[in-house]
Amino acid sequence: MRAVLIHRDTTGTTLAVGEAPEPALAPGSVRIAVRAGSVNYVDQFVPEGGYGTPPADGTAWVAGLDAAGEVLEVGAGVTDVRVGDRVMTMTAGGLAEQVVVDARCLVPVPDGWSDEDAAAAVVGLLTECDALTAAGAFAPGDQVLVTGATSGMGMQGVQLARSLGAARVIALARSDRADDVLRGLGADLVLHSTGSGFADDVLAATGGNGVDLTVDHVGGAYFPDIVAATAVRGRIVNVGRVAGTEVTADLEAFSLKRLTLRGVTFRTRSADELAAMYAGVRALDLTDLRPTIDRVVPWEETQEAQRLLATGSVVGKVVIRVGA
Repeated sequence: MRAVLIHRDTTGTTLAVGEAPEPALAPGSVRIAVRAGSVNYVDQFVPEGGYGTPPADGTAWVAGLDAAGEVLEVGAGVTDVRVGDRVMTMTAGGLAEQVVVDARCLVPVPDGWSDEDAAAAVVGLLTECDALTAAGAFAPGDQVLVTGATSGMGMQGVQLARSLGAARVIALARSDRADDVLRGLGADLVLHSTGSGFADDVLAATGGNGVDLTVDHVGGAYFPDIVAATAVRGRIVNVGRVAGTEVTADLEAFSLKRLTLRGVTFRTRSADELAAMYAGVRALDLTDLRPTIDRVVPWEETQEAQRLLATGSVVGKVVIRVGA
């Protein structure tokens, strides 16, 4: 089969369409004909070893983290998925003509969604649902701050918080280029910051109390203001660390507020834990959660799509059309 392959040597890393072996179907799994994938922020760290490693057996190293398409084949023991079902999933090596995944780790594509919509949505839905509900203990009526709100994932956090019944959703962005989009997705207030100085505005918007829950996609220098902007007994969930993995925190302020800090990642979850995340997304009404797509490009342009995403100039997701 064809796939987008990662090639790494002393001169750097390149992504190019090439040949890779078809994955074997195992009991409890399904084979998917992939129609679309996307690029994600973490993709840029894969070649450097920060997120994933080359196959130990020396076989082709396939790029991608998500996939949407149609079920081609089901393995032994699979009873609730059928050939022809349209599905979306998160899987390493998603930018290939076929992927094989655990049958529990699928989300049906909603009626009216394209394959591109599904590919753009699945990682964000899994991440933001887990961050808000499982890690963040979201309750209807909560006031929520979403940092890094102009990323594809941040936008889905804004959408989902609104859909779940947040009393107020505050979106934090680096600039005003996506303000109208964020308001359209459900943000009551859009603030701008490149690292600090936004806590006072959050407090002013919440009657001096702060938000009940912060879903943080940036980390780094933003963290002190996040602590200041979160209410007594509030929850902070860190999803991303694009502004840095190390933070400076006033533990006295943290303790006085009796805050809870949780981290979110997929890398340390068991198969059963991942399956539970998919079940959480399947329980959502996805009608109003169609993702924001910046552009769709052919898979021959995957490397340029990753470069574009790294510039921070896109609004929403960059989707990759798989195959001819």
